[in-house]
Amino acid sequence: MSLRYGLTSNHLTDDPNDYMGVVTDNKTVNVSKIMERMIGKGSTVTKAEGLSVIEEFEYAVVEEVKSGNTVSTDLFRIHPSISGVFNNENDSFDPSRHSIRLNISPGPRLAEIISKIELEKVTIVSAQPEILLFVDLKTKEENQSFTAGQIAAIRGSLLKFDEEDPQQGVFFIASDESETKVTEFVKNKPSELLFFVPDALTAGTFQIELRTILHNSKVLKKTKLANILVAN
Repeated sequence: MSLRYGLTSNHLTDDPNDYMGVVTDNKTVNVSKIMERMIGKGSTVTKAEGLSVIEEFEYAVVEEVKSGNTVSTDLFRIHPSISGVFNNENDSFDPSRHSIRLNISPGPRLAEIISKIELEKVTIVSAQPEILLFVDLKTKEENQSFTAGQIAAIRGSLLKFDEEDPQQGVFFIASDESETKVTEFVKNKPSELLFFVPDALTAGTFQIELRTILHNSKVLKKTKLANILVAN
């Protein structure tokens, strides 16, 4: 296997042409899987025995760190530090202003294999919001119609948006391309939006469109419900 990565726009710099590498679609391996690899190469240790030893090892590491000690092994090094500003030399640790951090870095055995990790460049598919269902909560009709002044629901994925940004939100688009923006929301979550349909939408057919800027992005995404909705 190899370390798969892709390139995506780098929003941490001012240059719009900058890209950054993002590790993607790689497995997460737990202790049980590591034990299976140990046994698979012919180890005389049973899985139960190995898991027991690892549990004792982890307990000992936790206790040493809890005691404020630095733990250094061939695989990793853990050392505590304190963040926050102290007012003067007589000041003391205050949890409201200071915090303890655990700094973890690779030990020599891991550090020496970093340059040996094989890489595979892949294409990263950009995340897209999606409207799957529109429900008129008054009539209970789905993907058919809506009632002005009543609550409606949109369900799907990546729906949440910034209500303070005027370019984001839910829009009813009439057949003449005129737009009416929803202004009153009850719920704004990634999988569901609840809102009051604008009072002015009493007649006609409309498409409903969501516009949002996803987390860690600067690009405005748009998605529409496939069905045409009719005003009741």
